[in-house]
Amino acid sequence: DQESKRGMGMRLTLTFPVEHTPSGLHVQAATTAYYCSSQFRDQEVGGFDRCTSPMEAILCPDAEQSMYCQLLCGLLHRDSVDHVGTSFANSLVRAIKFLQHNWEEMCSDIRTGSLSGRITHAPLRDAVILRYLRGPDPALADEVASECAAKPWDGIVARLWPRARCALTIVTGSMAQYIPILRSYCGGRLPIVSPCYASTECAAGVNLRPLDPPGRASYALLPNIAYFEFAEIQPRDEETPTVDGDGDPGEMKLVDLADVEIGRSYELVVTTFAG
Repeated sequence: DQESKRGMGMRLTLTFPVEHTPSGLHVQAATTAYYCSSQFRDQEVGGFDRCTSPMEAILCPDAEQSMYCQLLCGLLHRDSVDHVGTSFANSLVRAIKFLQHNWEEMCSDIRTGSLSGRITHAPLRDAVILRYLRGPDPALADEVASECAAKPWDGIVARLWPRARCALTIVTGSMAQYIPILRSYCGGRLPIVSPCYASTECAAGVNLRPLDPPGRASYALLPNIAYFEFAEIQPRDEETPTVDGDGDPGEMKLVDLADVEIGRSYELVVTTFAG
């Protein structure tokens, strides 16, 4: 049936340690708060139930051990992966560079059916050994080593995961600088899909034309997600700031969604339902 034909996603997902302010308040990334919550752990949300990464890797506090095991598990499932991705493009580039420095050790793990001694986080180590490394697989190790040893690494993502249909990662805004190197890693035949316009506060919009070239990605705003206002960006040659109705130059003029004008540029201002 269709369910059995679904592939798996190699989604490289990291959480980071909670920091504290001098007054004792917790400070953490929004994604970390979500991944550590029961809403994520206890529910099949967003296809993560069909992700190659073990939950123990996602929740591992050591980013290097987490990345090593997520990539290793992705390689172990290379023939089942139908898309690869990270939240943002810079993370995907870092992951590929990490693989470039560690693929030989991963191939040794696959060849011998054992896990590198660098993985010391007990829940993660147990999860990978018991659920992923099911004995020596020299044939798979040779396949991976053959692709990784070839230089240059153009097309390495498509070559290591031949059934992948896209690389799923946000490449707009400040992430646009990573488009050229991702195109190289994807080999030109694997589409780079920028799925959404997201921030700590909310996922503001979705890409309704995901197969357009990443440099032309645009998003449809979801007005039921939050309250959106727009601060107009002045051209560089105009020194006079846009002011509000009271003439206060310290505040930008905000307009509602219905009042934006074609041909003008705006920064998005978000007010969440929590205020």
